[in-house]
Amino acid sequence: MIHGLLILLSLLQEPVGEKVTLEARPKEGDKLAVVESWDNTFAGKLGDDPLFLRSRGGRRLQVEVAGVQGSRITRKVVQVEDSYREDQDVQTSKFVRQEDGLKGRKVTITLRDGKEERTGLDGVPDEAQKTLTLDDPLTGLFPTGPVRVGDSWEIAGDGLKKIFAGGDFTEGKITVRLREVKEVDGRRCAVLGTVWEVRGKNPDGFTRELRQTGTITVWIERGYVMGMDQKGVLKTTGAVVGSGMPTGESAITGSRQVTIGGK
Repeated sequence: MIHGLLILLSLLQEPVGEKVTLEARPKEGDKLAVVESWDNTFAGKLGDDPLFLRSRGGRRLQVEVAGVQGSRITRKVVQVEDSYREDQDVQTSKFVRQEDGLKGRKVTITLRDGKEERTGLDGVPDEAQKTLTLDDPLTGLFPTGPVRVGDSWEIAGDGLKKIFAGGDFTEGKITVRLREVKEVDGRRCAVLGTVWEVRGKNPDGFTRELRQTGTITVWIERGYVMGMDQKGVLKTTGAVVGSGMPTGESAITGSRQVTIGGK
């Protein structure tokens, strides 16, 4: 009887649930329709003067995976159906649309000698060009090994560099937890909960600190991020008077929805 109880206790102590592996497994010929949006409401100061701003933006992309080597996308064709930013006029409260030069472009991104080359973007500022990449930065949130529902892991140090390639945030951590595994539109997906607590110091001396939470949905078979919703606060401190950089807090939201097959 005692032997039977020991066996029962050992079974109860074992982790429950199937393990899943989250990693990039793109397939040549895959087509994805991507819709992204964001909203930013800022309250703070520019020098000694109060400052209140609101901006929003988004884009719609048709993406074709045109080349794959191993688990890496080596060629991607992106049709930019829309890409915009709107700033609210402080006097009229109306939103004024700002174009970034990407709308209507058909862009080919190719991996050559370990670097990304882009064609179809003549005249587009480098900052806007770099928002179109072969690799999805959000895959930097994936765990390094198999995980079960309820497991959590942290992204810090060098792991932040994959997500923030521009070096905006270099300190702190992102805590990720596998909340559930479920079917979405007939595809087996992992739902991840995220807690972001990251910060970075700009060469000009000011510091930014991002604290946000949200969810990310990943198609397990391919490793594509199918959905994302995040909400939080971005705080800017330490700006030098006269630098043109305001200090204060921004309430931010961001979302992404992906449809397989395009359109």
